[in-house]
This record gives sequence, C-alpha cells and structure tokens, in this order.
Amino acid sequence: MIGLLPGLDEEGSEFFDRVLNIMDSLRKAVDETFFFQCMWLILITSSPHRGPALHYLDVAFVLGDDAGLMVRAFSATVGDSQLLVQRAMLDLMVIHFPVSNGLIEDNDLIVLVKAAVGVVLRKDMSLNRRLYAWLLGSQEGKKKVFDGPAKTALITGLRSILLSDSDDLQEAQKPYRVFVSLLDEWDIGYPVIQAVFLDALKSLKRHVDSGNHGSELTHTATMWIDMTDPYLIWKKLSEAIHDNFPVENGKETYALDLVIFFLNSFKLNDEEMQHMHIPMFLLFLLTKIQDISEDNLLVYADQINNALLLCLMLFRHIPASVFAPQAVAQLIQPAQPTRAPKSKPSTPTPTAAQNKSENASNQQGATKIVSFDPHMNAKDYIEEFYMLQPQKSCDDEDNSTAKEYAGIRGEVLTQQALLSIQNFIRNALDVCIKDTHKANTQTLRAMIQKACKILLILSKYQAPPSTSEGYFSGLWLEKMRSACHIVEDFAIIDALATTMVELTVELKVIHPSFLDNRKHMRPIVDRIWTFLAEETMHLHLRASQLIWMLQDVTSMSHEVEAAVASYLVSENTNTRVDAYQKFGVFWRLSDDIQHIPTAFVRPMMLMLDSLSSTNPSNRRAGETWIRSNLKSYPRLLDPLLLVLYDRTIVRNESEETIHNEYFPVHYYVRNFNQAQVQYVFNTLLTVFRFGGLGFLRSIRQSMIPPDMVPTVADIVGVTDMKAPPTYLDCFVRSALRFIESEPASDCKQMLNLNEEIHMVAADFLHFIISKIDHVDSNLLATIHRTVINKMLYCINHNCLDLQSRLLHLLHATILMGATPVKKNNTPNTPLARDGSMSTLDSAASSSSNHTFGGDTNESLFRVIGSSPLFVKTVFDALSVPTNRPILQHWMDFLMLALPFLTNYFRKVLLPVIQCLCDQILRSRACLLEAYTNQERSLTGTPSLTDQDLTIFLTGLERMLTFSLSEARLGEEVDATHKQEWSDGQRGRPGLVANVLSIEVHPSDSFQENRARDTVLYNIVGIIQILIELWAVFDKKNISPVSEVEESLQFVGERVRARVKRILAGLYKSYPSEVTEALVELFLAENPSALDLESQKFDPDYRTLDILSMVPGASPHANFLTLIESIRVRTQGMTVARSKRPNLRVSKATDIVLLRFLEIYCTYLPSVEPLVDLWPLCLNFVREYFPQATTYKYAFPSLLRIMTVLCDRLSQTAYFDDKKIRRDASDIYSRVLDYCVLIAGRSFDQGIWLRNRNPQDFEVLEENDDSRESVRPPSSNLTEAELTKRSGKTKEDLLIQQILVSFCQLVIPNLRRILQEQDRVTTAFTNLMYYVIAPSLKSRVGINDSSVDLLCEISKIPFAYRTWRKEVWEVFLDNRFFAMGPTVARKWRILIQTAMTSEKDRLAELLGRISTSPTSALFTSRDQESLNRALMLRRLTFVIWCGSVDQYLPQLPNVQEKLVELLKLSSTEQVHPEIYLCLRVLLCRISSQHLNNFWPVLLTELIQLFNLFLADENDRPEQVGLFLSACKFLDLLFVLEDGQYFIHQWIFISDAIRKTVMNSPMGEAMPHALMDRLGKKLFEEAPLDGYAGANTGNSSATASTGLDHNRPQQTLGSLDDDRWLTENDFMEQMSFNAQNNPFAAAGSTLSLPLSTSSTNTTAVAAADDRRQQTPEQQSKTSVSTTARVLKRPMLTMRSIQHVRELEFFLTHVAQYAYYTTYTLAKPDTQYIEALIERDMLGGSDIED
Repeated sequence: MIGLLPGLDEEGSEFFDRVLNIMDSLRKAVDETFFFQCMWLILITSSPHRGPALHYLDVAFVLGDDAGLMVRAFSATVGDSQLLVQRAMLDLMVIHFPVSNGLIEDNDLIVLVKAAVGVVLRKDMSLNRRLYAWLLGSQEGKKKVFDGPAKTALITGLRSILLSDSDDLQEAQKPYRVFVSLLDEWDIGYPVIQAVFLDALKSLKRHVDSGNHGSELTHTATMWIDMTDPYLIWKKLSEAIHDNFPVENGKETYALDLVIFFLNSFKLNDEEMQHMHIPMFLLFLLTKIQDISEDNLLVYADQINNALLLCLMLFRHIPASVFAPQAVAQLIQPAQPTRAPKSKPSTPTPTAAQNKSENASNQQGATKIVSFDPHMNAKDYIEEFYMLQPQKSCDDEDNSTAKEYAGIRGEVLTQQALLSIQNFIRNALDVCIKDTHKANTQTLRAMIQKACKILLILSKYQAPPSTSEGYFSGLWLEKMRSACHIVEDFAIIDALATTMVELTVELKVIHPSFLDNRKHMRPIVDRIWTFLAEETMHLHLRASQLIWMLQDVTSMSHEVEAAVASYLVSENTNTRVDAYQKFGVFWRLSDDIQHIPTAFVRPMMLMLDSLSSTNPSNRRAGETWIRSNLKSYPRLLDPLLLVLYDRTIVRNESEETIHNEYFPVHYYVRNFNQAQVQYVFNTLLTVFRFGGLGFLRSIRQSMIPPDMVPTVADIVGVTDMKAPPTYLDCFVRSALRFIESEPASDCKQMLNLNEEIHMVAADFLHFIISKIDHVDSNLLATIHRTVINKMLYCINHNCLDLQSRLLHLLHATILMGATPVKKNNTPNTPLARDGSMSTLDSAASSSSNHTFGGDTNESLFRVIGSSPLFVKTVFDALSVPTNRPILQHWMDFLMLALPFLTNYFRKVLLPVIQCLCDQILRSRACLLEAYTNQERSLTGTPSLTDQDLTIFLTGLERMLTFSLSEARLGEEVDATHKQEWSDGQRGRPGLVANVLSIEVHPSDSFQENRARDTVLYNIVGIIQILIELWAVFDKKNISPVSEVEESLQFVGERVRARVKRILAGLYKSYPSEVTEALVELFLAENPSALDLESQKFDPDYRTLDILSMVPGASPHANFLTLIESIRVRTQGMTVARSKRPNLRVSKATDIVLLRFLEIYCTYLPSVEPLVDLWPLCLNFVREYFPQATTYKYAFPSLLRIMTVLCDRLSQTAYFDDKKIRRDASDIYSRVLDYCVLIAGRSFDQGIWLRNRNPQDFEVLEENDDSRESVRPPSSNLTEAELTKRSGKTKEDLLIQQILVSFCQLVIPNLRRILQEQDRVTTAFTNLMYYVIAPSLKSRVGINDSSVDLLCEISKIPFAYRTWRKEVWEVFLDNRFFAMGPTVARKWRILIQTAMTSEKDRLAELLGRISTSPTSALFTSRDQESLNRALMLRRLTFVIWCGSVDQYLPQLPNVQEKLVELLKLSSTEQVHPEIYLCLRVLLCRISSQHLNNFWPVLLTELIQLFNLFLADENDRPEQVGLFLSACKFLDLLFVLEDGQYFIHQWIFISDAIRKTVMNSPMGEAMPHALMDRLGKKLFEEAPLDGYAGANTGNSSATASTGLDHNRPQQTLGSLDDDRWLTENDFMEQMSFNAQNNPFAAAGSTLSLPLSTSSTNTTAVAAADDRRQQTPEQQSKTSVSTTARVLKRPMLTMRSIQHVRELEFFLTHVAQYAYYTTYTLAKPDTQYIEALIERDMLGGSDIED
C-alpha cells in the first residue's frame, strides 16, 4: 500500500485510475478490516502518504471495525504540517463523520476534538470554517447552537491540556492561543471559555507558582484576557467567590487566591471593569464577609483576612469617581459582552439569557432597566446581575422583556460598603472583647487592622455632615471606643484610636464630643499610659504619638494634659517615680512630634519644681528628666532674657582704631542695676552647669517668642522681625555687649562691678564654648572677633588683668573652631521655637540669616586663619614692649593651644612661627646695630633683651618640635581665602619672606594636608635664619673693645648655645631631613650642578660648610645618611633597622642624591675622609649587584661616583696597594659590565620593518646638535630639552644615558682606567655581544647609538677583530639598505674601515655576484634575481663609501662583471641596479677612466629606446629599467662628461630653437631618441587620457621653488602654453634659496624635476611672470643674475607607466641647452643625496 499510494497523489494523473483499481482489488483480496487497519497505520506513521491516502478514502471509504485506531489516525492527520492534508482531513470528517451522527464514542471524540481544535492556531479561514462546520453540524433554518457531545468533548479536551504538566512552552501556551482564536466564532468560543475560564486561571497560577514559563504564559494569557468580555470574567470570579467563600475546614479554598492572582497578573485598564464590575465585586465580597456570623468568625479567620486583603487590593483598581456622590450610573446588559464579536452567542445562558440573545438583533424590543434601590439587598442584586442564583422559569413574564442593570456606584455604593464593613467591625470587636484567653489575638489584630483601613478608605468618600444626624453613630462606634480601654493588645488599640481620631479630626465624620470628655477619654489615656513602661520599650514612640493625637482632639478641654499631670502628683512614691520616668520617655519622644508649643505646660513645670524638692527621689527624677530631655528649657528663659535686655541699660557706641583696624567700644551713659545683671549671669551659669550639653543644644536651636524680637533686635542685629533669633544668640550677644562696654569718664564708680561683670560674662562665654558641641560659625566668629578686639584693646591700653580670662576664652574659641564645619547647602529656614531640629547644620543655618558685622558667611576656621586681626593680636602680644610682663603667659597660651590648632596649621601656626622668626631677625638686626653703632650701644640698651630672645628661641624650638612631631596636623584648604605664609601681616612683606618661600623643586605640588611636611619643606629657610643668627656672633667678627661688646659677646654665647641646641636637636631627630634640606639648599644655590654636560661648574660650597658645622654631621655620618636616603628611595633595597621612615616629602630623587654624593666627594678638602668612605662606597655599590635589573637606573650614577673616587684616590698612596687597586678595577669593570647588560636588554622585543613604510625611517640631521644629551632629572632643563624628552620613556632615557656615557667618557678613557689591554678587549667584546650585536641583529631596527659605539671602537686599532664579523653580517643582510642618510654616513665609515683593513673584501664581494643560474634545488628564479640585484647594490655601496679613484685598480673587474650582467635577460631585477652602479661610478671614478664603458652602454641604451619606440612596453620590470636608464642619462646631461658629449646627439637634439622652441614638436620628425619617444608619447596619448593616472604618484613632484599657494592644475589644461619660451626657462633657472625648500647655504635648485600632473611648475611660473608688473619683473630679473646650480630632472623612485616620463623626454633637451647657456655647474651635494636616496630605504632626500 505504501508503494501504491504515491500514484494517488494527483487525481488527474494517468496512473490515478489504475492505482485506484489496484487498491480496490487489494482491498477485496484481503479482509477489509485488515486493509483499513493498515490504512489507519499509514495515516499515523507516514506523513508523506497522508494526502494520497485521503484521496483514496474520499473515493472509497468504509468505516471498518477498529474505530479507536481510526480516530487516532484522524487525530494525527488533522495535526499534519501540510495545509492541504489538514483541509482534506476536515472535509472527510465533515462529510463522513459529523458529530451529530454519534459514530464516534465519547472518549474517542475527546481525542479527535482535542487534536482538531489545534488547527485554529494556523489562522487559516478555510481550516477554521471546516472545523466550525464539523463542530456545529448542520443546523439549517435556525440559530446555530454549540451543544451536545462536541461541546463536552471540546471542553474536556481543553481542560486536559490545561491540567497537563508539560514542560514544553508551546504546549502550555496552546490553550490560551486557542481561546484567542475561538473568540472569532462566538457561538463556540463563548460557551467554551465560560466553562473553562476558572480552570485556565488555575492552570496559569500553577505554572507561575512553579516558575515554569510563568512570564511567557502570562503574556499569552494577557492577550486572551484583553479580548474576553469583562462581564464574563467577573461573572466567573463572582461565581467562584459565591461557591468557594467561606469554605469549611478541610476543603480546598481557591477562590480568594485565584482573584488575588488575577489582580496581580493582569492590568485591568478597561473602563467597564473599573467603573462597573470591580466596585460591584468589592461590594459583593464585603457582603459575603458581613454575612459570616460571630461564631464562625474565628473558624474562617484566615479566609476573612485574605478577603480583607483582597478588598484593599480592589481599591487600587477603582477610580475615585466611582464613589463620588454625583456619579451617574451606566447601563449594562448582563448577557451581552461589551466587546462581543459580530456573531452573537446562541445560548449564553440556559434560560433568560438565551431569549435575550435571540432578540438581540431587534433594537426596537422592550427593555427593562433594573436600578439598585437603597432598600434592596445588595447581595441579591449582584447575584441576579451575575446570574449566580437559579433563574426563574421560562414562563415568567420577564422572558419577553430584556433587562439592563444600572449597577451600584456613587454614594449608594459607599453607603452599602460602609454598612457592611461597620457591621463586620462590630462583630469582630465583640469576638475580640470576649476572647479572654488571648489565643486568637494575632488573628484578630490583623483582621481589625485591615477592617479599619477599609473603613478609612471608604470614609474619605463620605461628605462631612451638615447636621448632627449625619455624623457616624451606632453600636459599632461604641464598640470601638470601649475596646480602646478594654482590649490589652496595643496594635488593636492603635488601630482603633488612630481610626477614631482621623475620622474625628481629619475627615470630621465623628462628632468631637464623642471623645472629648473625661468619662471616656481618661480610661483611654490610662490604657495608653501603661505602654510607656520599660518592658514595652518598642511601643514608646507610637504610644507617645497616640497621646499627642488624643491631645489634638481634646486641645480645648486639656483632658489629656490633666490626666498626665495627675500621674506626676501621686502620693505613692513608686507610682510617682514611675510616672516621672514615663513622662520623661513621653517628653523625649515628643520632641519630634509635638505640634503645640504650649501643650503639657503643667507637667513640665511640675518636673522643674522637682529640682528644688527636698525629696531625694523627686530630685533625682527631676534631674534625670532635665538631663535626658534637652528642649524643655527655653520656656524658662524668657524672664532672664528680659533682665539682660532691660531698657534702662543705655549705651553709646564708639570706635577704637588700632593698626588701622576699627572695632566697636560701648560706653554706659548712666548707672543701672549691675548687681542684678551679675546675678542673672551667675544664675545662667548655674542652670547651664546643671543642664550641661543638653541645655546648650536646646537654647541653640530654640527661637525666642516673636513678641520679644523688638526688645533684642538692636543688640542681636535682627533685620527681619519675622525671623526671631535663638536663645543662644540672645544670651551670647548680651554677654559680648557687656564685655565690649566700658563706663564713661563720669561713671568711674561703675568700674569695679563692671570688671566683675566682665569676669563672669567671660566665664559664661567660656562655659558655653567649652561645653557645647557645636556653635554656629558666624556666632563663634563673632565671639572670637570680640575677644580679639578686647585683647587688642587691653594690650594697647596696658590692661593686663583681664587678659588672663580672655586668654582662656580665646583658647576655648580656638578649641571649638578647630573642628571643621560642614557647609549647609539647604535653604536657611528658621527653626521653630520648640527646637524641633537638632542637627548641627540646622543650628548653624538658624543664625545665618542675621548680620553680626563683618564677614558673616565665613566659616570659623576661615575667619581665624585668614583674619589679619588675630595674627596682629598675637604679633602685638609678642612684640609690644608694654606687654612684655605677660609675654610668658602668651607663650604658654600658644603652647597650650598647639594641640587644638592642628586644623589651623597654615592659618595660625605658620604665621606664629613666622612671627617668632621675625622677632629673632629683629633681635639679629638689633645685635648687628649694636656692633656697628657704638654710640647707641653705649647710651642705650637694645629693644629686645636676651631673656626675650631666649623666650623666642624656646618658643620657636617648641613650635618646630610640635609641628614636626604632631601627626594630626593639617587643615581644610580654602582656595578662595588662601594666603601665602610669606605675606606680611601688617601690610608689608615679612622680614623672612624671601627665606621661607624657597622652593628647590617648583614643579612639585605642595601638600597642604601634611603640616609636618610643610615645616620640613620650609626647614631650609628656618635653618638659614638660625645660621645667619649664628653668624652674627661669630668670634672672628667680634673684637672685645668695650664693656657693651663684652656683654653682647656674653649674650652671644648663650644665644649660640640655644641655636646650636636647636640645630643639634633637629639633626638628631631628623638627620636625613636636615641633610636633604641642606642638599636642596645647595642645589638651589647651584642649579647647574644637575647639568652633567655643563663644562663650567663652579659650585658655591657655603651650604656644605654649614653642614660641617652641625654637631654630629661628620663626613662619615653624612655619607651614611645620604646612602640610607638613597636606599629608602630605592625600592626593594634593604634599609637599616634603625632607620626611621623619612617624614619629609623630599624633592630630591635617588639619582639627584647620587649626584650630590659625587659633588660631596669632590668638595671634601682632604682625601683622608675618602679613604674611610671608600669601603662604604664599595659595599654600597655591591648592594646593587644582586638585583641589577631592578636598580639598573642607578648604575650610570654609580659609574660616575666610582670615577671620581678612583681619580682622587689614585693620587694617594692608598691605591698603591695592588689588592685595593685590583678590587677597584674589578668593581669598576663589574659596574661597566652591568651598564653594558642594561643597555643590551632594550633590544629583545619588536619586529623589524613589520607594518612600516619607508617614511617611517627617520632621516636625522647630520648636525651634532640634534643628538639629545642624556642628563639626570633636573629642574633647569630648557623647554626644548623637555620637549625632546617627552617622547621618550624612562627606559629609553636610561639606555641612551648609558650609551652616551660610553661614547663620551668610557670608551675614550677605558685604556687609561683599566690599563690592561686584555681587560679593554674583554670590555669591547662584552659591549659587542650584549649591546651592539643584538642591535645589529634586531628586527626593530639598528640603534643609532650602537653605530656611534662602533665608530668609537673603530678608532682603536687592536679592537678591529671584535667587531668586523658583526658589521660584515649586517652588510650582507637583505635589510641593510633600509636606513636613513645619517645612519648611512656612519656605516660608510665602518665599511671604509673594513675595506681598508682587508683588501680582499672587494674581490670576495665581486665573486658573490653570480651571472649563471644556481644549482640549488629549492631556489626560485625570482629569489635568485633579487639576490643578484642586492649583491650588485652592495658593490655599489662599497664604491660609494670609498674616495675618488680608490677602487680604480679593481675597475676592470667591475666592468667585466657589469658586462656579464648586461647579457642577462632584460626582465632581470639586476638591470636597474646596473644603471645605479654606473651613476655611482660617474661620481667615484674619474671620467677619463670610463671610456671603455661607452660602446657597450650606448648599444644597450639604443636598443632599449628602440624597443619603446617600436612598441610601447608597460611591463613593470621594463618600465623600471627604462626609468633607471633615463636617470643615468639625466645624470650624464648634468655632469657633461667630455667623452660622452660627442654621443649626446643620439639621445637629445642640439638644434633647440628650430626643432623644439618654435612649434609643438616642429614640422619634421626629430632624429634624437628622446625627442622621438617624447613626440610619440604626446601624439598617442592625449594628456587628459592619463593625467589622472599620475596624480597618485606623490614621489614624482617638482622640487623647485614655486609659488605653493597657487591652485594646482592638470596638464590637460595647458595645451596652449605647453612649450616654454626662453624667458620662461630663464626665470625657472633663477631660483634663490628663499623659494627653495631643499636649498642648502649657497646652493639653488633647478627646473622641475618630475612630470606629475598635479604640479605644473614651469608653466605656473611662466604664468606668474606674465601677470607681474614691470617693477616686479625687474626685481625678478635681478634675482636671475645669481649663479644657479643644475640638478637632475628625475627624482621619482618608481613609475607605473612610461607616459609619466613624457614631460622629461620632451623638455630634457631644452633643460640641457639652457643649463649650458647659463654656465650652470652640477649640484654635487644634491646629486650625491639623490643617489644615496635611491640606494637606501629612506623616504626623502636629506640636504
């Protein structure tokens, strides 16, 4: 059968009937049952035979006995991938197997329907039409109804797919995609989806919960839900709630979870859902919750909680307009979907809906609108709307009338929902109150909390009542109020109380009197008060919030406040103490939630009264409350504030002027009660000390009452009356004003009490500043400024008594200001009077709105550090003579303040150090004046005593010691107000400005965060001051003449002892820092010390003399210190354990220190210390040997140090010792070897000539100045040197430094240093092996320095054998010619030396040039040709390196070899090289010796030209050969060889004027070869035809001095001006050096050198001449009188086509004639450069 069925594939085929007959015969021959069983198996298993099999079954079909197998065959076939097969199968089913016939059993029908329904996924209308016809059957004459077995089978099949656990995504998506497709046929889709909707949701939820393709299935199901009728969706969801909520224990509860899943999974944006179905579903669910009785409330507790949660979720999908009272109900038909397809359902419901659907097309039919009445039962209305109850019988009168439901919405919906939830709350509270065992508290808590939330949400849509009857009332509300003091669970009380307060205060739906009465409020407060106990600490905050909420309700009657006050006056001590503790908790937590400042005043006053109580328990509780609760003080401060701002205190403001600084001073006009003011300050001090930091924080953040603002506005400086200041501002400003005030001249009796007020006010301020953690920067700056002003006033008015107190206050302000203040970027909003904000930034911003004079917006450290007044005060205290009695007090103050000025190092400490240095220099000036001015010394004493100088030196010592030892020193740098330390503080430069601002390394950035580094950085200037002070008392400058001088000498001894002590202490503590500072000072005085190439180095050794004067600074110690410093800077080198880490950021590197060591060894006057240093030096150098690779950068410096030491020690008897001499030679040789190794390791990587163009080879200038001098790091390099170094890495500089050292120092002096020839030879051998040979063999390129080394070595005769092999190998390398002219000139020296040393090298080279084919098996012809050409080029280079006629004896051999090479094929690559060699011979062999060449050469040249004249040959090798021949002839024309001149007519015409100048190529055919070929090229190829081909040849460009600014034009535009006139040529021959970019001094260029189409040099110049004025032409004629030099015309290196030589061929005769006419001489330098360029791989000609 399988073999026959392909014949039935096409019904019209010639074999169809025959195969059909055979099949019939086969069926008859066997049993029909067996036959059709085989047919069914074919349909199941063989997809290609299904079509023919269906053709057979369509013709001859018999049911057969095996119906199950047949159904499986149909199922497999209907799921076939071929559309025609599916269509034929459905036709067969429609015709022979209609569902209505009942031929298929139910189980088989389910299988078949399940498979057939999948065809709808193909979206093919022909398949869908056949499927729907098979499912619906024949229902002619009546409305199609999908019912019966087909419906049952389809629903069962879809359910089986939904309930399957397949992991295949396509299989899981299939039912939802089928639903979407079935919606196109509403008669089938509506009843099916209605039946399986809940099953589909369950299946989707199961997949999502298991994580099995949940997101993909949800996306597919979303499309289905969007197309499904909302009525159907919510009908099925309501049906699930109706049937499954509540459910008895033990049964499955799926309804609530299913609805929650539906809400979470789909976006319900449909307007009908939001405005109709979801609100009605919510109300239906609330009624279901309400119907649960109290007895079953705990039984169904979990289900109720889920239902309440579902209600809260439903509110998110309901617009607020649904609950609005003015909402208008919309009509909706229960059985007609909103988005129903065109075909209406046949039987959407079994009863009334069926009649409604049958009459849907009649728009004129009767319609009954069913609206909800408030007296109706909402649950019944919704059940009738969704048909959840059994419908009335069909005989009812309503069957003839369609119903439309208006729905429930607006105020009716709100009222019904409120009624349901209120009843539920009542039932729940009854259960909660009766639950005495607290077993279900947690469940009831969640239930009541959710219910209260629903109640609040619904109440928001309730309009505030206009009459008393409209307020909420009822038993449910009474239950809520009673439960607040009956129930013991705090969460329930919280929910109930919060709900009632919000309903009363916010929503105003409960009358205030319901809660605002003592009878009901006191029990609630009592219950909440119990939750403030210690054991319920986690409830304290919420309990406090509830008390404040109840206070808001009873704000008029103060019932809550009265209840709390009653707890604090309990007679029972334990109860009262417990109430104190609870009130403390409540008050502490109320700081952030209170709303009325005057609330709870009575309890607060009771707590304050407890402070003076005699009962220890009360006092302790009061103190605890005061200390724990910070913001209750401001209410007590108003009376005290009024005393300080009494209007009877009258002052007049005045100004004091000191040092051009103006500051206010106030004078009392009349007497006032000073004792009362003093008492107030004492009281404030007492309260402040009791309250401590909490009190200060509170008054810092609390504002005064607005009615007191006018009283304090004048003193506090309030500008905005609506922004009151804080209490702290008021008290501080008042104290400052009293400190600033002085009695008037007529009120002297007030002086005593005024001084007392000053003292207590200073103590008051000192307490505030010393205790409070933060003070507003402006306020603290004001205090600081006032104290400074007062101190300056006292210093200049000789008031010494108050300065001690003020110094303490000044110390406190500095201590407070030492903490950095964070800026507040938020707007400056005033704080509330209750002090509800407690952050430091907010406190700072509270006072930033007020102007207190001066820079109010400056931070404190900015004011202290950059305010000149502070420094002036210190300067006056230290320098004013009248203040000297307390100079020690000020110095003690500065020493005590040092730890607290760490953040103001640069702003305060550095100026103080400078002041001390200033006073020391003043003392030095006085001492110098005492020496020079003898009369003043005899008549008066110096302005500064020795005791004062000792104090200054002691202070400087301690300041330096502190600054250098304190690790916490630093500051926040303020770039805007940054002032230099060297600036003067009195408007003039400081005396030590130039000393302390020395910068040895200006390129390094200054680290301002490291104060210790700052002092060490400037220690050079400080040491210089001390040394200058020392120099004043130098004994050689002092001659004892009088008693004054003896006294000064005595003082000098003490001062020198102190200076020596300072220097000794600095050196003892910081030997390396001091030594390095002296090194930097030396380098600053001798900047040329770091220039290694400087020939004139005359150092100033003054700094080294000072170093030798420092105690303990011996040469041995200095050498050790410098060595240790170098070790520290050398990574990985072992440092002595006793070596302390260097604290100073030194600018000197290890290389600089090595250079200084070299200079220091040179400086030492005696060589005896060097003898002691030599072993240290040897050991130090040996330390570099184990890790030579790591320390390779130091070996050049070590080599120089060794050179200096060996030089100086060689002059002593110390080096006469052979062992020492041998050790020195060994170490020196080893250092030299390491330098060789270091230099040789830079050539290990890279690939030579890979991805490189010829122009990448840099053409270096021959001038020696182009070589960069390798120098160690220096700050004195010029900009040009820095620019050169910027392109090199550190490794390159190191290697270059070594190589330059070898070239300039080592190799020229190596024989004198090592003395033995064997050592020298060994050194050269190592140098060749490690440095020069790798460079010569490297693929990166040959280093120029290596060639320089070879050149230096070549000067030593006995060293020739060390380098000849490598040089010859490089010369024989094929890459040898890829070099620039500069390098080539060096190689010329080497090759010339080699050829001179070995005469037979040339013969060897000639022998290598083979003219016969090689016998090697694996050598290609091209490679052989290339090798032959390269060998000839080497011969050319050797001749080029020699002098004129040097190789004349070998000329016959060279000629013989060239003749043999000319006999080779013209395609050989060697032919162009032959003409290159001939060009070199023209330059290196005298012309009379070349006569033998002409016969052969003329023959070759004539044959070559005839070849191109006969037939143009554009093969690359031929074109290159022709170019080489033309270059050879071009050179012959330029050189004008006498022997060749007689043959010149063969190539160029002599009759220039007649044949060329007068016409384009003349009338007659020219006889010269070049003229003939030029005419041929001109006639055969128009210029436009090949001009574009030449534009890309950038090498064939003119090199003459044309006007490069003119636009370039193609040769095709020059037909009229193609030939040049005589004047044009004269002009072109007259190029001066100004217009010649390649001209050297005294040389000029010639005519155009190439024929590139992008350059029209001659014609352009002729055009320029025609356009010139007569004056310009006269100037041009003057320029032509200069002697010109002629150069070859051809400079291109290659051409693509012979046409590119057309310009040369046509103009060379003219050029030769006019160069002869102008008596031009050959430009020999240019010709050699051109030949050199053609021979090498460079990119251009070097002049």
